[in-house]
Amino acid sequence: MVKQNDSHSPLLVDSLQQNISKEAAPLLNFVLRHSKAIALGLVVLVGAMAGFGIYNYMHEQKIAHAQERLGELAVSASTESQLKALKTFVATVPAQVQPAGLLALAKASLRVKDYASAVDAWGKLQSLNVEGMHDLAGLGKADAYARMGDYKKAQEVLTAMLPDASEAYVLPAKHQLALMAEQSGDMKTSLMLYKELEEAVPEANKAFYTRKVALLTGKLKD
Repeated sequence: MVKQNDSHSPLLVDSLQQNISKEAAPLLNFVLRHSKAIALGLVVLVGAMAGFGIYNYMHEQKIAHAQERLGELAVSASTESQLKALKTFVATVPAQVQPAGLLALAKASLRVKDYASAVDAWGKLQSLNVEGMHDLAGLGKADAYARMGDYKKAQEVLTAMLPDASEAYVLPAKHQLALMAEQSGDMKTSLMLYKELEEAVPEANKAFYTRKVALLTGKLKD
């Protein structure tokens, strides 16, 4: 009977050593000498991979649950108490859900007419620099300030975002900035922007800006 004390049969080792090249022999000897440690390492590696898989699954489940709960709270947020519950929940969501949470919070704040909370939510969303949401958040923040009657603040927000705004947002931001500058009494800035917009927009949309240019030009002459 062949003894089973070693984890490798001498016959198997001999057979392997006879059938490999001289260059590969040292590697085979190393593997055979350290087979138990290597096997243990594989067990640890497999265990770690399994643990990572479980973590990923749990993390995905957490994100899915947060998204579902966010939808429920956002739809029902029409009172101050419901807005408070939404605000508390958004503060706890995973990072992947945070942009959607802040967007929902900003919109809910506008419904409840809590414009200060809307400014805060839009500002936090803007600071995340999420592609496709940064400029939207800037316009939203300016709009919330305008609803509060703080046109100067709205003008500051739009002035700061305009230089880096993506092409799709340049004209909307410039339009809002012209309106906010006019409302805050900065007629020179407003007139300059209306002139730029008059030149930039299609012929069918020029009438509004032409009237504004004529109106402000007259006011500045008085």
